[in-house]
Amino acid sequence: MKLIIYMFFFTLGSWGLAAGLFFPAFRWEMFLGMIAPLVIGLLTLFCEKKIYDRNPADLTPFMLKAFAGKMIFYGAYFIYIFTFYTFNPMPFIISFTCYFITLHISEALFFKSIFKQV
Repeated sequence: MKLIIYMFFFTLGSWGLAAGLFFPAFRWEMFLGMIAPLVIGLLTLFCEKKIYDRNPADLTPFMLKAFAGKMIFYGAYFIYIFTFYTFNPMPFIISFTCYFITLHISEALFFKSIFKQV
């Protein structure tokens, strides 16, 4: 599961670089926009790999449940963040969107690599 390690360090490294060098005033907004997609993406990828190794036919039902769970979680996360935190929402939204898209692209590349083996 080298991909999980690479995703973790790339995400934290890019946040550290962007928050430390370029936008230090928005470091917490960027962190909150990064942490949810990172944790959910890593957990999903770990579970998908485990399920695929056990029985590839179980992967599609899991992905459907994971998709529904992600929609509920991200909706609740946005409501929580915008209700209880006072900060500039634009850096949060930009950070969340960038990490969300990047981590989903890496998940798609992971699927491409495991399905190519079949």
